Amino acid sequence: MKRRYRLLISAVCGIAAVALSLTYASSVRAEAERAQRETLERYGGDLVEVCVATRDIEPGDQLDESNVAIEEWVASLLPSDACTSLSDVAGKVATSRIPQRAVLCPAYTEARGDALEVPDGSVAVSVGVDEEHAVGGALASGDAVDVYVSKDAVADRLTQARVLDTSVIATGGGELSWATLAVEPKVVQELLAAMSRGQVTLAVPGEPVADDQEKGDA
Repeated sequence: MKRRYRLLISAVCGIAAVALSLTYASSVRAEAERAQRETLERYGGDLVEVCVATRDIEPGDQLDESNVAIEEWVASLLPSDACTSLSDVAGKVATSRIPQRAVLCPAYTEARGDALEVPDGSVAVSVGVDEEHAVGGALASGDAVDVYVSKDAVADRLTQARVLDTSVIATGGGELSWATLAVEPKVVQELLAAMSRGQVTLAVPGEPVADDQEKGDA
């Protein structure tokens, strides 16, 4: 009798554990769907699947399922040539450093005669940006820019960077769709996280005004 009682108790506990697991899974699914709806309401547009680096990828590393995964991003925040399938990148070799969480695009695997020269102590990061948010597309290699990310009508300056390359320079024409920037390693993660949440804008600062000139203008 006691053995049957223990078996009954075990069966009840097992059923309860399964029920709790299903309830938790349903809760996680609901939370994910809620976050997705909020993202769409905030930024508009559709969510699309793109290839994202799951870790830092160094030049010469081959891209495959060990370092690339598919994730959903808001379409309006992506470069126009973002890779959307693992088959687009599998087997290709990185020609520049790809930071963890970066959305993959051809700029990271292009074999070019003039190799990208990244300044010592900096990291090259490609960001999706259009002409409207990059001084009309008038960017040249070596330009210093201030990187802003805006959302909910608030713009924050994240860092200063130097332009290494753009889609216009790489292809010799067309509309601006991405820019590769040299930034300090300590701001890479913050920049990539901010890119996934808001609109990137590149501003070109002017030359600083000398103190004596400011006094004269006053």
